Amino acid sequence: MITTKKFRSIFVLTFIVVILYASGCTEKNLSAEEITSHILDKENSTQDFSHTMHTTSYIGEKTEEIEYKTMFKKPNMFKSISTKIGEQNQTVSVSDGKFLWIYIPDTNMVTKITLSKVPESTRNDYVNIIEEFLNDTNITLLGVENIDGRTTYLLETTPKETDGDNKLTYKTKIWVDQETWMPLKSEIYNGTGNLTMKLEIRDLKVNTGIPDSEFKFEVPKGAKILDVGETNPKQLL
Repeated sequence: MITTKKFRSIFVLTFIVVILYASGCTEKNLSAEEITSHILDKENSTQDFSHTMHTTSYIGEKTEEIEYKTMFKKPNMFKSISTKIGEQNQTVSVSDGKFLWIYIPDTNMVTKITLSKVPESTRNDYVNIIEEFLNDTNITLLGVENIDGRTTYLLETTPKETDGDNKLTYKTKIWVDQETWMPLKSEIYNGTGNLTMKLEIRDLKVNTGIPDSEFKFEVPKGAKILDVGETNPKQLL
């Protein structure tokens, strides 16, 4: 299963390359501060979004497909409903910014997590993240393609070092929407060139005014509740 951290990494890499290309500065070294300024401008204009993410994992001869219906609204509300293809049970994760509720139907159990407040990310945090990716990753613009009716940039990323975990994720292809700068599709390959995971974003909608009521969780009838107390949201990534 893809992690939030890995998907966030794809977003950051996407921003970096599109900024360089769209600015006409592919032969000019932009500073981390300049790149960050472009990123923050785009991020600040996005108030909410929703989409369906279809993931396909290839493990040997086994293929597993999971679909995630996701909503996000600033500052910190989200909802995700995941379903394994071929099964009916749906795992539900909902946060109203104060509490995170996770319902697993197989056990009919709801986990309730109180979210502690964490400091907002600073400009220096963004600069450090961007510098790390620029130093560790080779990024190439391969061209322009149409995905789900949207024009996208096709990017390819490879790690500069191939030790350790990079042998498992050697190459990533990312199709990023020119309008919203969100990745609409990505393919992850291992060191032997085999496709290990594919992600596709469908029905992407941005700034539609998602109501707060979408992020209210109702405990299913008969479900048990496990209250684990307060947790730092960063520990969940």
